[in-house]
Amino acid sequence: MDMGTDRGIKIVFFDGCCPMCHRWVKWILRRDKRQKLHFSPLEGKTAGELLLPLSPAYMEEDTLIYYDQGRIWMRSDAVMAIARDLGWPYNLIRWGRLIPRWIREGLYRRVAADRFRSGARYETCPLPPAAWKERFI
Repeated sequence: MDMGTDRGIKIVFFDGCCPMCHRWVKWILRRDKRQKLHFSPLEGKTAGELLLPLSPAYMEEDTLIYYDQGRIWMRSDAVMAIARDLGWPYNLIRWGRLIPRWIREGLYRRVAADRFRSGARYETCPLPPAAWKERFI
């Protein structure tokens, strides 16, 4: 996939070594019936090429990042943007914008801080199942 010519690409960037992140990626894949979303680890080449110009400190964020046509969303905003693109009924999560950002971000950061309780950090990013391989960049 040529990143320079595909303006309509939507990519979920995730911590490739985080077991919780991998569970969320699988959850999204199962619900993305239109197969609009692609996935890439934050530690990969694609993240460096696309995110570095938009957010030079993206690796310091240690968070979920959603890239959609040259724009990025982080943390709870990324969750809501992904839910929007998953369609009904997940797009109802957008109503979370009514919750003040400091509360949403606090909840997100709390969950993110505990993400390794569900399993040890992977040494390397695991390969996706063959059925989903084309969705990973």
